[in-house]
Formats: sequence, structure tokens, C-alpha cells
Amino acid sequence: MNHLMCFLLMICAVTANENSDSVSITAKIQVVEKADDFILANPGSLGERVDEDRIVGVARGSANWMSPQNAQHVLNYPANVGHGAVVSFFSVFVDQSSNLSNGFIINGGIGQRHITILIEATNTFYFNYVAEIYGL
Repeated sequence: MNHLMCFLLMICAVTANENSDSVSITAKIQVVEKADDFILANPGSLGERVDEDRIVGVARGSANWMSPQNAQHVLNYPANVGHGAVVSFFSVFVDQSSNLSNGFIINGGIGQRHITILIEATNTFYFNYVAEIYGL
């Protein structure tokens, strides 16, 4: 059964307006056993689109497994050490085989010049994502 998940924002269409101002976002998918303690220690919050913000980072990727896995995906903006634009909003769209998943801001955040987002998928055969970071 295929479930489309939209984490940390309202559902909206995915359109990536990549421009020359966009920078890359580092992303890594890894299999995890349990992250409950980590999740409890790292709650997150959201932003909203504001006038004059723009896409400053875009990432997309996928992973597939022969047996169901618990996957953890970490997104970092900016990808390189340093500071990017002031983050105003972000969206992460996930397509996976189960409907068991979570998303958290684990470092930085809205109003800061960096953000690290943790996305978890439980008991899934595949994991596809599109992430967009907006900033000023």
C-alpha cells in the first residue's frame, strides 16, 4: 500500500523553482533501530512563507530495500559549514510504503541561518523525498 506523507507543513503542490541563488542541502538516509529517546529530546517548530522569501535549498532522493526497514533521514541547510539565508519556511514531502513516520527540527530552525531536519520512516520498503528550504 502506497502512502504519500507531507511532514511539517500543510499539503501543497511540489514545485521546485531552482535558481542560481539556491544552494545544496546535505542529506543522508540510514537504517536505525530506535530513535524514541532522540525524538523526545529534540522537538521542532514550523515557519510560514513570507513576502520576498525564495527557495534557497532543494534536495531530493530515494532508497529501496528488499525487507521493511526503519529509516532515518537527516537534511542540513546549508550543506557546507557556515550560514545561509535566514530560514523562513521549509517543506519535506515523503513517499513511503508505510504510514508510520515522524519529522523534527533538531538544530537551528526558523529565523536562523541554518536548519537540520530529521525525518523518520518506520517499517517501509522504500523512501522517496523532496525537500525545499525558503529564506530571506
